[in-house]
Amino acid sequence: MTCKICKSDEYIDILKQPDTPIWVGSSGKSRESFPCNIRQCMTCGHIYEVLTDRLSEELRNIYQSQFAYASTPPNKGNWGSARAKFFLGRLDYKNYDSAIEIGCADGYFLKFLEGVGYKKLIGVEPSIKCNEKIGNIEFIKTFIDEKTSLHQSVDLIFSNAVFEHIEEINGVLQFSKKHLKADGELFFAVPNAQREVETGDPALFIHEHVHYYTVESIENVLAINGFVIKSIVQECDAIYVSAILDGNVVTPLKTIKLYNNYTNLLNARIDKFHQAINSNKNIVIHGANNKLNNLLAWSKLNFEYTLVDNDKTKLGKSFFDHKVHSIKDLNMLDYDGVVVIPTCFYDEICKQYVDLGFLGNIYKI
Repeated sequence: MTCKICKSDEYIDILKQPDTPIWVGSSGKSRESFPCNIRQCMTCGHIYEVLTDRLSEELRNIYQSQFAYASTPPNKGNWGSARAKFFLGRLDYKNYDSAIEIGCADGYFLKFLEGVGYKKLIGVEPSIKCNEKIGNIEFIKTFIDEKTSLHQSVDLIFSNAVFEHIEEINGVLQFSKKHLKADGELFFAVPNAQREVETGDPALFIHEHVHYYTVESIENVLAINGFVIKSIVQECDAIYVSAILDGNVVTPLKTIKLYNNYTNLLNARIDKFHQAINSNKNIVIHGANNKLNNLLAWSKLNFEYTLVDNDKTKLGKSFFDHKVHSIKDLNMLDYDGVVVIPTCFYDEICKQYVDLGFLGNIYKI
């Protein structure tokens, strides 16, 4: 498989792990399992999943279904609302009045922009039922590629946690280039794979993420497609990127950093997970998410635990054959160990347990 960005066939393998089910963020029966393989291009530095035709087909089917979003949507529950605030806090929307959103779901962000005075709004989303116009918002049911034409240009094109899912990302960037006004802005947020790959975080891999972006690889993919970065901000869980059109198309020339130590770092964290499980009799696992999906499959441990999450949309549902509880429902005296899965929120979650009187061991995986 060649690099989707620069088409080079020179690569290193940075992850090879046993198969895991596709994580779609919903409770119920697990989906089909696929290999967990990631490579890094030695030419442009891009990190990408090794896709089979079968996996590619399955992902495309998911994106057209009710399971299109692995994370809690921005209009759902406390965590969805928090994610929406993070994104809008970085998006410079006040200087524009027309926009296209790539992967708009039910249009939460577009409705917000309509409320602040935008006159022209287009949302492109393959999982909606049909094309329709609601108020100033035109919803279009499709996948975007380089050939897609809406026959108009806008001030702003934006996308939240979508670019990591799109196989032919060059085509989407060419679409954006074609539909932006000369002084327009492209803004997107993607998971911070750079932090994860540098620390061996098991959260890195998810079947739906075919691209794993670092600051360096973002600069390269934008340069290849005629964009230059206006600003880029790294936060623990996300990278926020603002880009503008550039007259030049630049072949990547930066010295690339190879992440061939990721697997060693990952194995150390899996060993820590083993230690936490084996050292405690009564365990709380905090975080029903894809990282736990990976840890359970890759550690091959069979143990009993209580599953807890702060996302209210997950409470009472079943993940990994375990019902999700609220931390407030627990008697802290019943447990001697807590394994915290979400890396970026470890301190806040740890404080919750301490404040509720937990005196046992807390593990950051």
